[in-house]
Amino acid sequence: MADRTPRVSLAMPVYNGERFVSEAIVSILSQTFSDFELIITDNCSTDSTGTIVRDFAARDPRVFYHRNQRNIGAANNYNLGFKLARGQYLKWCACDDLINPGHLAALVAALESDPSLGLAHGQTICIQADGRTIPMVGEEMPEITETDPAERFGKAVMSFGTCFQIFGLFRIDLLRRTTLHRPYYSSDEALLAEAALLSRFKRVPEAIFYNREHDHRSIHIDSKLARSSWQNGEASRKAASEHLNLLLHLYEIAGRHPEVVSPYRARLQLIRFVKRPEQLSRYALEILSFLSPTIAQQAKSAIKLRGSLKTG
Repeated sequence: MADRTPRVSLAMPVYNGERFVSEAIVSILSQTFSDFELIITDNCSTDSTGTIVRDFAARDPRVFYHRNQRNIGAANNYNLGFKLARGQYLKWCACDDLINPGHLAALVAALESDPSLGLAHGQTICIQADGRTIPMVGEEMPEITETDPAERFGKAVMSFGTCFQIFGLFRIDLLRRTTLHRPYYSSDEALLAEAALLSRFKRVPEAIFYNREHDHRSIHIDSKLARSSWQNGEASRKAASEHLNLLLHLYEIAGRHPEVVSPYRARLQLIRFVKRPEQLSRYALEILSFLSPTIAQQAKSAIKLRGSLKTG
């Protein structure tokens, strides 16, 4: 990497992203705010991703390409971009999404105007594969502006959505205090919850985040075991227990920062989340899946049938 230290680090983890990665990089290089580095960590792609990215790196000194020797899983690849970052702020970028030209300028201005903010994120607009706008796919978390850390933590946990905010602009010093991404799917929810416990979030309408909806998004992987392979680098029944892993992770986070908030108060907020009927049923099914996948699948089928009978 160059000797110059940029103000913003953009970390783009990618695996077999040849379909959209060029468009994503162009949207970043077209920013009105130019004091950034773009670190692309290639998780051992088998398509032409490497060739595409190397071409950009040869033409623009702000682009750095790192290829992993093996697939280390999405979680470790996201964390690798953070470890390689040198900027004051960090933004993760998906290889299939886009941002408007004034995106970085607006987010940097928001963070620099309010030291109490740890994360500034854009307004999400969903697009389909060809770039045309479509209705929102998923749910956005609200802004988290409360002054009480326990309330912020509780609000984040109770309003988990599609985690678009994970692609906002973080103070890198804030991320250094977190547990980052873990090797189970949906650990980005825990990362956002920990960031909320430590700081406030602001949505910046001038910064547009174009989230692309297509068939190959990880959110469309039906099998929890397959999702664990995507997240972890290899299939794991333990990592496939997504809800239980998230619960244990949140419990850990609630006790990690006693200098900020009492673990007791933070865990009281967590109890509100845990005792919801849908959460209790998820925990029960995952415990059953670990003990007997066959019986758990039968239970899931029975629940789906009951639901269809009620609505039919």
